[in-house]
Amino acid sequence: MRILITILFIISFHISFGQWNADAGIVSPLNSKAKVEVTSGENVVAITDGDRDSYWESTSPLPEKYILRNDLNLFLNRTKYDLDYNNRFTTNAFDGITSSKSEITSGSLIIKFKAPEALLLLSIKINTKDTVWIKVETLKKQFVFSYAPTENYHLKTFEFKSSDEVISINLTSISSFEVFEIAGLHSLLKEEVIFDLLKESRIGWIGSRHYNGKGVVSISVLVSSNKTHWKEVAKLNPQATAFVPTLLTPEITARYIKVSFTLKPVLYQKAKLHEFEVYDKYGPFGTPPQPALATRTYGQSMGINAIWGWGYSVSSTELKKDIGAQMFQRVAKLARNYHGIDWDILKPTDDPNYQKMVQGNGTTATTWINWDTEYRIWKNAGFSIDACIMFNNNQFPDTLWKNTVMESYNYGASFSKHFSQSSPLVSIVEIGNEPWEYSKPVYKDILTGMSKGFRTNSKELIILPCATQAYVKNSVLGNYISKYLNRKNTGNLSGLNTHIYSYTYNYDGDRIAVNPEDPRSEVWSINNLHTFSKSNLSDIPVYVTEFGFDSHGGGDDCTHAVCVSEFEQAIYGARMALILYRLGTEQFYWYFFSNVDYTSMLHNRSGLISSYSKGFEKKKSFFSFELLQEQLGNYYFHSIIMENEEAYVYAFSDENGRVKRIIAWRPTSENHEKNVWVDIPGSYVIEEAIPLASTSDEISIPSYVRSVNSLKISLNGIPIILLVK
Repeated sequence: MRILITILFIISFHISFGQWNADAGIVSPLNSKAKVEVTSGENVVAITDGDRDSYWESTSPLPEKYILRNDLNLFLNRTKYDLDYNNRFTTNAFDGITSSKSEITSGSLIIKFKAPEALLLLSIKINTKDTVWIKVETLKKQFVFSYAPTENYHLKTFEFKSSDEVISINLTSISSFEVFEIAGLHSLLKEEVIFDLLKESRIGWIGSRHYNGKGVVSISVLVSSNKTHWKEVAKLNPQATAFVPTLLTPEITARYIKVSFTLKPVLYQKAKLHEFEVYDKYGPFGTPPQPALATRTYGQSMGINAIWGWGYSVSSTELKKDIGAQMFQRVAKLARNYHGIDWDILKPTDDPNYQKMVQGNGTTATTWINWDTEYRIWKNAGFSIDACIMFNNNQFPDTLWKNTVMESYNYGASFSKHFSQSSPLVSIVEIGNEPWEYSKPVYKDILTGMSKGFRTNSKELIILPCATQAYVKNSVLGNYISKYLNRKNTGNLSGLNTHIYSYTYNYDGDRIAVNPEDPRSEVWSINNLHTFSKSNLSDIPVYVTEFGFDSHGGGDDCTHAVCVSEFEQAIYGARMALILYRLGTEQFYWYFFSNVDYTSMLHNRSGLISSYSKGFEKKKSFFSFELLQEQLGNYYFHSIIMENEEAYVYAFSDENGRVKRIIAWRPTSENHEKNVWVDIPGSYVIEEAIPLASTSDEISIPSYVRSVNSLKISLNGIPIILLVK
C-alpha cells in the first residue's frame, strides 16, 4: 500500500507541475514551422527563432559569388549572346567556375548580344603574356579597358556608370591568352528569403526586424500561391532599426512569402534579416474573445494614476476643496499611488514602523511622511486605493536584498496589517511597478515573500505582480511575464497586471501613437494575458494599471514622436478605455492625472490636466472622462452591437440587464469629424444623443433616424452616448 501511495503521489506531482505553460499567451506565427529557403548565407534558423537580435546574413554577391547565379550573371544564359566562329566552343569561360579555363589561340574573342543588354559591371579573370584589350560597345558609346600580365589570375571588375545597353564585347591581344571566366552583372544584386507556409493561409500582419543600412536599396515582400507568380504586398525600409509591424489590408491568401533584398553593386555588400513573423489580421495578439456581461460597473473599473499630494508637493490634507482627489473623483472612482518602498524602509531588514508614523513621526525611512492621512483624504473623496510598491535599482537596488523571501515577507505582513486589516485604507497592492531591470531571481523571491506577507494579514486585499506582458518573449523592455512569474510565486495573486500604450512603429522604424482600434495597438494584448491566466492561474482577472496618450494642451507643448492632438487624446483615451472594458479588463487606470513639469518627452504629456507650472488647467480629455463617468458610471458592459472597420457600437445595461446606454463611434485614425451614416441593428428608442468631445466650444448633435429593426445614425470618430428609453 505504501508503494502504491508513493507512486500515486509521484504521478500527481508530475501532472500538477506539467500544467504550467510558461508561454501560454504566445500566438505562434504562421511561419514558425515554415520551410525556409535563402539564396545564400547561413544561420537561417535565426529568422524565426523569436530572438530579434540574432540574424541570417547572406553571402556577398560581389566580387565573385554572383558569378554562379543564373539570376545575376548574364553570361550563364547562353541564349542571349553568340561567340565568334573560332571560339564557338569556348564554354569554360562562361560556366560560372573561375578555376576552369578556355584558351583563346587566335588572340581574339568576340561576344555579340542578340539584343542590347543592360550591364552594370563586367568581371574577367585571365592569364596572358601580353595586355588584353577589352572593348565594350553600347548603343551610344564605346568603353576600352585593359588586363595586364601583372594582373594574371585576378578576377578584375569593370564598372559601368552609363545606362546604355551593351551590344558587343571584344577581347584582343597580340598573342594567345587563357580566359578563366567572363561574367556580367545585368541588374542590381538580389538576395531572397522564401517561406513555404505548407498550406494556403490568410495573411494580414507581417512583423519584421530588417535593418540593413544604406547598402541595401530596397526590401520587398511578395506573396504567391504557386511559387511562380508573385505579387508585391509591402515595402520595408532598410534603414528602420526597430521591429516593424506591417498590416496587409484586406487579408491576402497565399502559401509562399518572399522577402526580396535589392543591394547596391558594392563589394562585400550583404543582406540580413533579424526576424520575420507572419500572422492573420489579428497579429500576435490573437482573435479577440467573445465578450461577457461585465460584473463591475464602468465606474468600478475606471481609475486614475496619481502621486502623494497630487502634484502640489504637500500632503493632501493641505489642499483646498475641489482640487486633488476631490477634483479627480469626477473622472474615476479608483486611484493608484506610486508608493515607494524607499519612503518606508532604508534596507530590506528594516521595520517600516507604521505605528510611529500614525503618531506623526514618519516611517523608518521618511520622517515627515504619513500615508494614513494621505490615503484617508483619497478614500473620503470616494476613491478605492491601489498602492503600487515601487522599487528599482536607482532608489532601492536589488543588491540590498539578502534573505529575500523572508525580508519581503516581513514588509508585506507589516503593510497589510496596518493598511488592510482593521480599518482598510488600501484595496489593491502591487508588488513592483516596472522593475524590469531588477534581477529576475531577486524579483521572483520578492513576489513569493511579499505576496505571502500581504495575504497573511488580509484575505480581502487584491494582490498584483508588477506589470508584464504575455505576447512577445524577447521584448526590448524585458517585461515578458515568465521572467517574473512561475508556479511557486503566484499562489497568493489575485490578478495579472500590465501597462498598455497604443504605440507601434511605422515604416521608418519610428515609434508613433495609433488609434486604439488599430490591430497594431497593444490594447489587444489583453487577450494574451487572459490566455496565460486561464492556462496557469485559474483565470484570475487582468488589470491594466497604466494606459494613456500624450498630447499638448493647457499651455503645455507636446513635441516628441508619440504626441497626438489634445482632441485626439480626448477621443482616443475614451475609446481605449471602452475597448479595455469590453475585453474584460477588471480595472484600468489612466496615466497620468497631470502633465509633468519637464521637457516634452514620453509620458510627460499624458495628463488630463496641464502641468503645475501651467496651473493644472483641464484638458479636453478631462471632460471626456468626466462625461463617461457621469453617463456610464452606474452601468455594465452588456454586449457588442458592432465592432468592425465601419463602427464600434457597445451596449450598456443596468443592474437588471436592461440596455440603457449605447456608445458608438467610427474607428478613425484621421478626419475624426467626417460623418458617415451607419446602420446599427436593433429596435432601440433613443431619448438623447450626447457627443463625448468637440474640437470647438459648439457641440454638434448627431443626426439619427429610427426604423423598425435598426437605427441609422451619422457617426464620426467622436464617441456618441445614446440614452435608451
